[in-house]
Amino acid sequence: MSTTIRKAREEDWRKIYELYASLDEEDLYLRFFHFYRMSEEEAKELAKGKDHVTFLAEVDGKVVGEATLYNNGEFSLVVDRGYRGRGIGTLLVRRVIEEARAMGIELVKFYTLSENYPMVVLAKKLGFFLSFNEDEVKGELKLKVLCVNS
Repeated sequence: MSTTIRKAREEDWRKIYELYASLDEEDLYLRFFHFYRMSEEEAKELAKGKDHVTFLAEVDGKVVGEATLYNNGEFSLVVDRGYRGRGIGTLLVRRVIEEARAMGIELVKFYTLSENYPMVVLAKKLGFFLSFNEDEVKGELKLKVLCVNS
């Protein structure tokens, strides 16, 4: 199994839509904090990347994960249930961190529900500072922005 991480292109919207359509109610709840089905228009917006950059994880041409980094440093992540536990989420978040540095973002952050144990474990592994507030977890990672002196 070879995993490819790449930036989404506008024509990837259908693959993004299919990934989200394949998620069950629990996955959607953990991703959006409530049961929510993504529309085709929202998938198209994710693929366009106006105020964000979206990365896709592909295995044998199938999109099995997606991570989106917004210009304010916040990111989101989803991995197909059948492909979890294979390091795909880690690859996506590492790519998000790399892109954030290149964009000059000094702090990347995410929000998740406390029951999203895989995301909490992933965040700890990558060095995020976690704060718990009732049923919500906020993860933050301060970045050393790469500067080139001229």
